[in-house]
Amino acid sequence: MGFPVVPEDEPAFTDADIEAVRLATMLFERADMDRTIVLQQARSMGQAAARIAASHQDVIAELVVDDDPTREAEEALSLAEEALPALDHLLVYMYRRHLAAATEQRLLITPSEEGGVDMSVGFADLSGFTAISQELDVRELAELIDRFNAATTDVVAQAGGRIIKTIGDEVMFASHEPGAAAEIALSLIDEASEANGLPPLKVGVATGAIIAREGDIFGPPVNLANRLVTTARPESALVDEATMEALSDDGRFQFTPLGKRTLKGIGAVHPFRLRSAGSASSRPAARRPAARRRSG
Repeated sequence: MGFPVVPEDEPAFTDADIEAVRLATMLFERADMDRTIVLQQARSMGQAAARIAASHQDVIAELVVDDDPTREAEEALSLAEEALPALDHLLVYMYRRHLAAATEQRLLITPSEEGGVDMSVGFADLSGFTAISQELDVRELAELIDRFNAATTDVVAQAGGRIIKTIGDEVMFASHEPGAAAEIALSLIDEASEANGLPPLKVGVATGAIIAREGDIFGPPVNLANRLVTTARPESALVDEATMEALSDDGRFQFTPLGKRTLKGIGAVHPFRLRSAGSASSRPAARRPAARRRSG
């Protein structure tokens, strides 16, 4: 689950832990899972739960502010206890909805003999984030990240894609349809970067066979998309040749070859600039949102 091993003589567990082990053992034996799969599932669930818990604790910390650490802890615990029944219900509800959606998607794809599936993978990165973050105080930086996460999540979900993970100023998304991934890339640039006072975005997209493990995805398209986003200029989207070929007859998009690029760890590739059909050949440079310098 992601916790350190507790010494044998240290009392650290409750009846709830015993019940969890009993239920897990029953479930894994019923599904006839081997030890490797059991541990993989435990890691995946533990990481997801840890992130949710940390997110909830961030909110509690914002709501509960007291000069006395003891009173602050008591108030935080009281708030958590009151909210837990509703949170338990909502977490189970969301999990079941996501499990149904994941099952539906799995039924619509055909894995290769090696077990991989074809997907389009994208990375979206905030341009100049490091410099901007140096000029913001902690609260302003948190607000910027919250706006970025909210905007990208909405755009990706609307196009039927999935957020794989966020890494600071970067978001990784995927879609089984190259057209949806291209739509996401352009929408992120047009909407997410211009709305909410965000810096301009740049996006890289690649298509090919990937494998999924513990909620994450791996494979050459992931590495290539990550390298393409580092090559892209602000307010631009680059795609690989496989994505371009898959969408060559799609009238919604147009592609401009950029010539050979040598990407670190990958070698020579021929990327293409992605634009909406009928768009101008170039976009005016976006203004970077003014950042207030720290006081004092």
